[in-house]
Amino acid sequence: YHHLHSLLDTLTAPQMLPRHICKIVLCKCQVGFTGNGFQCNDVNECSNQRICHWNATCTNNPGSYMCICNAGYKGNGNYLCLDIDECSETPRVCSSSLGYNGCKNLPGTYSCTGFDGNGLTCADVNECNENNQCDPSAACINRLGSYRCSCLGGFIGDGRLCEDIDECENPNICPSTTTCVNTAGSYYCDCGNGFIFNNSKCYDQDECMEGRCSPYATCTNSPGSFSCRCTAGYRGDGFTCADVDECSLATQCHSNALCINLPGSYNCTCQVGYSGDGVIQCKDMNECLVDSGGCRNKALCVNNQGSFSCLCQSGFILVNRTLCQDIDECNEQNNLCRVNEECKNVDGSFECPCRVGYYRPASNMDCNTHTLFTLIMDCPLKCPPSLSTHLPPQIVVSLRGVSTQWATICAYVSAASRVTGRTALVSINYSLFYVHCTSWFFCPNKLTPL
Repeated sequence: YHHLHSLLDTLTAPQMLPRHICKIVLCKCQVGFTGNGFQCNDVNECSNQRICHWNATCTNNPGSYMCICNAGYKGNGNYLCLDIDECSETPRVCSSSLGYNGCKNLPGTYSCTGFDGNGLTCADVNECNENNQCDPSAACINRLGSYRCSCLGGFIGDGRLCEDIDECENPNICPSTTTCVNTAGSYYCDCGNGFIFNNSKCYDQDECMEGRCSPYATCTNSPGSFSCRCTAGYRGDGFTCADVDECSLATQCHSNALCINLPGSYNCTCQVGYSGDGVIQCKDMNECLVDSGGCRNKALCVNNQGSFSCLCQSGFILVNRTLCQDIDECNEQNNLCRVNEECKNVDGSFECPCRVGYYRPASNMDCNTHTLFTLIMDCPLKCPPSLSTHLPPQIVVSLRGVSTQWATICAYVSAASRVTGRTALVSINYSLFYVHCTSWFFCPNKLTPL
């Protein structure tokens, strides 16, 4: 290329123009090749994947290329490749003499239908159980190696395409008093709302027999119509009826009764402890009249309004609301008895008898031991006049009390008395004390234990 330009410059020099006229020729690669004109290489147009149709194959040639549609397609290959319907273009491609019953076109190919197997053994294929070309309004009938499509009643066509027959185009198909209504594959004669067509006549439709109303409503049939009305205890439009909760309305029952709502009604029941019809009357029941209300073991039954209770006397505690159980004061309380006494529980109370070896001179006195005393006979000895007439021979003695004060009492002489000089020896039986004589005598402190 550099030498070409040097030659061109020499030929076009001014000194050369008068003598010569030259024609310059340039080299350029043809379409389909690439290069500088002196050397040209073929261009592979097939490297461009979009140069041909997607169902075509690109073939590169020197300086050109060719697009050929794939097998099963037809077209120019560049921008058009249509599927070849072998089943229609080649009618005998699936001949029945070969055991086939039909041809099924597929993208770029086809398939013969009718039998299935390995070629040595062939079994009939039931096309009616698989996808077939029958119309949804047609019946598929399987045959040996084939099948047939037949339009259902009310439809017309070849079975592969079925169209509805409009029976209403026949003007005399329904009576003049009715309207013909076409449906898919059939028709019916419409008598209007509230009537039904049967055997070329119109009859009143008994909507009540069809259960148009709510189960909780009363249905009334009339010519061409009907009405629904909710029954007592329900409310609504008759088609839908809801229960009325009477217990939520104004007072329905007695003040001592319970209101129980029921479907379509209600019930009044007297509360526990009352008897009556629940509406007008609920009077108190005296439970204590029957088996003392169940009160046991010294429990007292007390009737209340609508109830009762079991009460226990002092010294008892109520158990299980019906039984009275004795309170063991000796175990539950402390220091109930005084010195030299022991606590003894009794039914409903307790006692404080003297301990063994101790005696109580009087009910209001403490427990003391049995002791012999020496009585100095210096104290005036006499008892109250009221006692002197009926008491046996007596002797006045003085004993020490709990409060460490001397007390004067009158007592039996329960053992033989021996008086020596001015001293008397007395054996006192504390259980035979009669009277407290403190207010009568003022004896000095001369009584001492032996």
